[in-house]
Amino acid sequence: MKAVAPVLAAGGTFAAATLAGLLAGIWLGERTRAPIFVAAGLFAGLALGGYSAYRLMLRSL
Repeated sequence: MKAVAPVLAAGGTFAAATLAGLLAGIWLGERTRAPIFVAAGLFAGLALGGYSAYRLMLRSL
């Protein structure tokens, strides 16, 4: 069970960052009436979440 904790933490971090980026993009897209911010927020969240998850997994090795 101890070996599963870093994987769960990395997955949670990835999901939270992706969701936060998407929600920020939706909010900004609605305020500016430019739907491109939704895609930009999603991709920024994916990139930041992937990077954070990668760093967490490296620390657990």
